Amino acid sequence: MSPGGHLVTTALACGAVHALTGSPALTAGLAAGGFLIDVDHAVDYVLVEGRRDLRPSAFLRYYLGGEARRVVLALHSYELLALLALLAWVTNSELGWGYVLGMLLHLPLDIVFNGKLVSRSLVPFYSLAYRWRAGFLTSRLVGGYAIAPSSPEFWDAFFQGAVATGAARGAPLPGQLLSLPRNRAALPLEESLT
Repeated sequence: MSPGGHLVTTALACGAVHALTGSPALTAGLAAGGFLIDVDHAVDYVLVEGRRDLRPSAFLRYYLGGEARRVVLALHSYELLALLALLAWVTNSELGWGYVLGMLLHLPLDIVFNGKLVSRSLVPFYSLAYRWRAGFLTSRLVGGYAIAPSSPEFWDAFFQGAVATGAARGAPLPGQLLSLPRNRAALPLEESLT
């Protein structure tokens, strides 16, 4: 989901939770888990990818353009969600429960909306162990995809997110069949020997 989409859905959820409970701690936790959770994208951008251009427009273009080679996204994980839910339960922390609620809002929205842009299901992607086993390599985690910011304008892209741009880095589109070579000479050496 776009950053702006998370901002809007989280703001609406925060308004509803505060109106129903009157709890500032629950509302603040929800804001952190629903929107501020995305700070891990910035951490990956700088520490994992080694990017130094800290302008918000460069960062947004980078992510919405599908340029990330590795994705750790430590805050986007089922394992952290389970750990924080256990911690909130043990401590009965409203702030903790709010963060858990925010994650429960954020992660499914990412799975549904971002899942439309990639060639693999994003359900396993949100397991930190799954990403670790794949070496945090984007290509191994989400398959082929080709995306771009929806607009060159910062605020439009912030609210609209990324759009699919067509063929996914040489991979077929879902449902598209690969064409076979017309003669055996066109086959790679390993295949021509069989």
